[in-house]
Amino acid sequence: MTDNPDVRTELNVANQIMTAAGGGSIITLDESGQASSRPVRTLVSDENFTRITIPTDANSRKTRHVRNNPNIVQGYVDTPSRGYVTMIGKAKLVDSQEEKRAAWLEPFTAFWPDGPTSEEYLLIVFTPDRIEMRSYTQGVAESPTRWTPEVLLRTDDGGWQVLD
Repeated sequence: MTDNPDVRTELNVANQIMTAAGGGSIITLDESGQASSRPVRTLVSDENFTRITIPTDANSRKTRHVRNNPNIVQGYVDTPSRGYVTMIGKAKLVDSQEEKRAAWLEPFTAFWPDGPTSEEYLLIVFTPDRIEMRSYTQGVAESPTRWTPEVLLRTDDGGWQVLD
């Protein structure tokens, strides 16, 4: 866990930006190395960003991309706070019935009428190793002349540290 109060504050701001954004974008790489971005719904497991779950279809491009290259980027923008969060890390595909049921939300029925047991319903589980963020209104990398974001790196114990 992360006990550093400065890191905890920044993770809280990241969570606020992600929540306010209402959704994010995932960037994957296709077989030729070309980046591909698309909007996705994400489910965050905890305040330490141990696991971000992205419901998807087993036949989607992003599924195929993650299968070939687990490196992904997940981004969120909250225009009113003038803030953004970019997470960089690795993803894996999860087809566990228990995990699919736990992540299931009723609106998903529009995509998978058979519910969480649908063979086409799959999860991308993303573990970020790096967080880049800024929010002018919340005091994170807020200088308008400083174009570099605040950067957090995951530590070996699963916590986070600020990159100086």
